[in-house]
Amino acid sequence: MKRTAAAGFALVVACAGAAASEPYPFKFETSREQGGSVIRAYNNGAVPVSVRLVLTLSENVATDQRFPLYVVVPPRTNLSVARLYAAEPRKAWRYQTRSSNAYGSYQAQHDPAAMYRVPWMDGRTFVIGQAPGGKITTHDTPSSREAIDVTMPEGTPVVAARGGVVFQAISEHSEGRLDKALWQKANMVRVLHDDGTIGNYLHFMHDGVAVKTGEAVRAGKLLGYSGSTGYSAGPHLHFSITRVVREAEGFGEVSEPITFYVGTPPYLFAPRTGQVVTANYASAGKAPVMRDLRGQ
Repeated sequence: MKRTAAAGFALVVACAGAAASEPYPFKFETSREQGGSVIRAYNNGAVPVSVRLVLTLSENVATDQRFPLYVVVPPRTNLSVARLYAAEPRKAWRYQTRSSNAYGSYQAQHDPAAMYRVPWMDGRTFVIGQAPGGKITTHDTPSSREAIDVTMPEGTPVVAARGGVVFQAISEHSEGRLDKALWQKANMVRVLHDDGTIGNYLHFMHDGVAVKTGEAVRAGKLLGYSGSTGYSAGPHLHFSITRVVREAEGFGEVSEPITFYVGTPPYLFAPRTGQVVTANYASAGKAPVMRDLRGQ
């Protein structure tokens, strides 16, 4: 998106939320102030937004910031991100900008002590079908290398593995198969945690999301019901922990290792392919048993 200094600009960041018509409440505005133009960011949403701002045209322009400019705009905050003005006041000046953005803070660091309950209801038992260290069929990107897949029947309740704030809740999709055209069409819930990392829960059934964007959830809270929407070979839950990172032209996400716990007192373990895990939080935790999945 490009705008000139003369007209000012407003950028609305679309949010892939429960309803496509509801944009995430973030925007840029410019105003004439102090003999120049001030670019201000408005984030009226529930999570921080990482922004990269680039000058694509600069004629007789000076600025109080170094471009490209990277900034994190906290939730429910507005702030001045840059002031631009004529380098030679008696001459004409103009500029154009381009921006990219991501939900969450690129400055976030995963808390190494963070623990995650298994994302299904107490008393239920499921097998981890894909995890780090095992046979990998689809988790080959920076954002999915530490992810897990858990095979579970469609309609299985999925709960939050860790508390946080829901910032994406998509339930409109109905198709699912191994087709690259459906790569971005998985129903999902995304939760921002206290340390700035993101919990990703994918492949919910059509209309199978039980939370709304902006909602605070605790560990164990119902998020929705498993399904097979998007790029999927069958009903399962894809779960990962990611954080936003800077890239050459904007932002991406990388996955972080997961430490699960079961029981009280807790037993901690790293997910592995073939683990048979029961969600038990009423008695002492025990190590998951292993199932040989090589013939499956």
